[in-house]
Amino acid sequence: QDPYTMTPTEQTRHGPPPPPRYIMSSSSRSTSKTSTSSMPPDGASCWLCLEDGPDDSGAPLVRDCSCRGHSGFAHLQCLVQYAKSKTKDFAERGELTLSKMFVEKLFERCPNCKQEFQGDLYYDMTKAQLSFVEKEFKGADGWHIGTLRRRIHALDGEKEADRVEGEEICAKMLTLIDEMKKNGDPQLDAFILASVYNDIGRFNYELGTNQCLERAKHYLEISRDIFVTMGDRNSNSAVAIESNIANVEARLSGNNLPTKKESVLSAQRAHYNCMLQATGQNDVRTTQVGVHLASALFEAYHTIEALRLLEKLACASRRVHGSDHRVTADTAFLLKRFQARYVSIGNGLNYQALRYENDGKSCVIQGPVPKNIFEPRDVDDEKTFSVPVPTAVIYFSLGSPVMLHGLKKAAHLNGEIGDVREFCQSTDRCVVHLEDKCLKPVNVKYE
Repeated sequence: QDPYTMTPTEQTRHGPPPPPRYIMSSSSRSTSKTSTSSMPPDGASCWLCLEDGPDDSGAPLVRDCSCRGHSGFAHLQCLVQYAKSKTKDFAERGELTLSKMFVEKLFERCPNCKQEFQGDLYYDMTKAQLSFVEKEFKGADGWHIGTLRRRIHALDGEKEADRVEGEEICAKMLTLIDEMKKNGDPQLDAFILASVYNDIGRFNYELGTNQCLERAKHYLEISRDIFVTMGDRNSNSAVAIESNIANVEARLSGNNLPTKKESVLSAQRAHYNCMLQATGQNDVRTTQVGVHLASALFEAYHTIEALRLLEKLACASRRVHGSDHRVTADTAFLLKRFQARYVSIGNGLNYQALRYENDGKSCVIQGPVPKNIFEPRDVDDEKTFSVPVPTAVIYFSLGSPVMLHGLKKAAHLNGEIGDVREFCQSTDRCVVHLEDKCLKPVNVKYE
């Protein structure tokens, strides 16, 4: 049996409407801002000052990148001083430009494994970078606006201090844009301008209030219009911005998700393909974008495609970044949640289906479970029991992977797998979109 599918019961059963698709809360989709920095093993030392243990201020060794073993550990202040020194070297050579900043990433990327810092370490380094640039390099507007963009990416809109700082950064970026326009600064090209407006829009979207959502829509539309003016209406960036605008409009109208899920998927796929081309499949950012694509696939009931993508991402992340890396852990967590199969047995409650027994004559289920697949479960209060298939009412949720069997008029489709995309209660049938894209969706009995 294919690992992505769970074969439905053998007999058609009538009962209540199938359970709704299990939902994901927006706050639980990403844990990238949660600290999972590696604890230094015995004998580890700072690769810069070569001292082991805490520094003079008591701050411990930190590491949140793709280094493994004893490598990559350092004191935060040592990392900051190293980045400051390298930045001053660029300044002395007259290379303190916006493009150089995005290539070198002196404060954001580990000099050893060449991967971006994560979590609290990225947060602290971007904070130190902004303070340093604003103090030491006044008038370097290109470098300043790039630093502000890096910093706003690190902020968590759910935290009050970050909300305040983010609003201040948005105001600073708008002021800098005006100044660079007046001065005719060549670093402020159309792409950078559109990217800044996009950053402002996305941060306001994260804040979530109606006023902020209106502001987000305004700046995202400006960003989109710049891309259109550039002739890049169909570029990956423009498509992604259109998707963000759709998300904003959906929330303003009171919906959790935009109704045009396929357009969202198109934007997510475009973004992922763009990252594959720009940074390669082993880059942390590519994996993060891939995880977002998998989430969008799951929400649009493309569960098999989501699972296959997550398995590929998890395998690559474990190989390149290690099993304890933040992105690897996030990917494995999501994969485990998406692999679970949920059913309703007709009592209005939902259960996790564990396995079939007795040659498919009974199904072992556990629950009841919350509808939000990321909501904590109290396993101690859940019960595990076997349900006889011939007499029980079992319905799978939308998006459940299934295998076709028992077809007579279309026997060539037996053994094909696909996702349940629609239910028709009146006819007791469901629409299954097959994994083989060359095959048309089929309307089959729920058996």
